[in-house]
Amino acid sequence: MQLFLAIAAILGALSVAGGAFASHALQSQLSERALAVFNTGIRYQMYHALALLAVALLGRITPPPLLG
Repeated sequence: MQLFLAIAAILGALSVAGGAFASHALQSQLSERALAVFNTGIRYQMYHALALLAVALLGRITPPPLLG
């Protein structure tokens, strides 16, 4: 479960960094449509990071065999 927690933290941090990069550096470089697609990908990555965080926290409460 520690590995899931670490991966969730890394993915969450990358989502925040990617969103900031898109807002500041890519805004003038990409079309509105391309920026929207990029932001959708960043949002999905954050959802997956939160889901993995939930699995890691659930694994601490519930014995791991119930997760599989």
